[in-house]
Parts: sequence; structure tokens; C-alpha cells
Amino acid sequence: MQENTYASYYQQVKIILNRWEKMNIPLHCLGFALNPRFYDRQYLQKMTPGGMQRKPPNLDKEVMQGVMESFNRISENEEEGRSLREQFVTFHMTKCIYSTAETQTYALTIDPIDWWSTYGAKTPNLAFVAKKVLSQPVSSSLAERNWSTYSYIHNVKRNRLNEKRADKLVYIHSNIQLVSRFHESYKSGPHKKWDINPKSTYIEGSSSRLDDMIWENLDEENVENGQGKRQWVD
Repeated sequence: MQENTYASYYQQVKIILNRWEKMNIPLHCLGFALNPRFYDRQYLQKMTPGGMQRKPPNLDKEVMQGVMESFNRISENEEEGRSLREQFVTFHMTKCIYSTAETQTYALTIDPIDWWSTYGAKTPNLAFVAKKVLSQPVSSSLAERNWSTYSYIHNVKRNRLNEKRADKLVYIHSNIQLVSRFHESYKSGPHKKWDINPKSTYIEGSSSRLDDMIWENLDEENVENGQGKRQWVD
């Protein structure tokens, strides 16, 4: 009985470690190390939920290994990699503009991407990388939405599309959706949040709603032309 208990315990530990190794990738370490909030003194003085003392990312061996590995992957040549490492030293050592009280105060009050856009001129290469890394989505929902869009473009009836053309159509459709969200008509009016179906919590529901609205717009044009309006049933 006791052996089975220990076996179950070690199995749980193995599952936890596997999940940790899957989530703890070099890109995550780089994102953690480039967030200015985690270098704040007040933040470092607070204990972790587990009762451990916090330390800045540059003093964490595992984090720095991920940062160096990320720089090696991102850099196209040795000179670019050296530039990123030198600029990272300037950032985490709070040299130049990063040593001012203003930059350290705003690191806690504004978004990290906005912070790098405002104060990253001294380290332009690192600021470019930071904005790219910190803007990555925290979930796979956007990728799943693209797969849903792909299923509507390349389906049973349209199965002769080659891979390159289908990818281009998905790219165009996805970017049109993103651009439309900056228009006032997306925030209010009859087409408010047109790509989201409030009756469905599934990603596919949004695309279905999109198709319905396209048909509705065509019908409205037919009414203006005197051709009557077709009735559609959900």
C-alpha cells in the first residue's frame, strides 16, 4: 500500500516537471527579463506566495540562460548578438536614461510595451526585441481562430486551393478583422463587434456570424435596387 502511495506521488511530480519544462522556454525567460516591473525595489522586497525572497531576473541563473539562448537564436550574426547583450547590460544595470527616477517610476504605472516605446531610444535593438516579445499573446486562442478561418476558406467545396494561396487568404482575412477593430463602427452602431457572436462561446461562432452579416449586407443592397429582401433563418 505504501509503495503505491509513493509511486503515485512520484508520478505527480513527473507530470508537474514535464509541464514546467514545456512552459519554461527561452522566450518566456526573455520576456520576464525585459519587463522593467520585475526590477523595482518595492517588488523585490515583497515575499513570493511561497515565502521565498524575490530576486531580479538578471540574478536568476535559469532565466539568464534562457535570455542568452534567446539572443543567440534571434541574432542574425555575432555583431547583432553582441549588441543585444551589451544593451541588456545597460538596461538591467539601470545606466544612462534607465537610472532616472522618472523611468523607474513609470515602469510600474504604464504598460511595458509603452515603456519601451518611450524610454528605449538608448538601446534601440533591445527595445525592438522587447516590444516584439512582450506583445506575444499569452494563449493560443488567436492561433485557433486562424485555424477556424482556414476551415472556412479551404473546405470540401474549395479543396483545390493550393497551400500558398490559402495562407494568403487567411492572412488577409485576419488582418482585415484586426484593422476593422480600430474603426468607430466596431465600437458602436449596427455593426458593433461584428466578428463576435454573443450567442456562441466558440471560436467558430464568430465566423458564422461574419457570414450572416455578409449576406445581410447583400440583401440590403438588393432592397435598395428594388429586388426585395430575402429572409434568412438562423
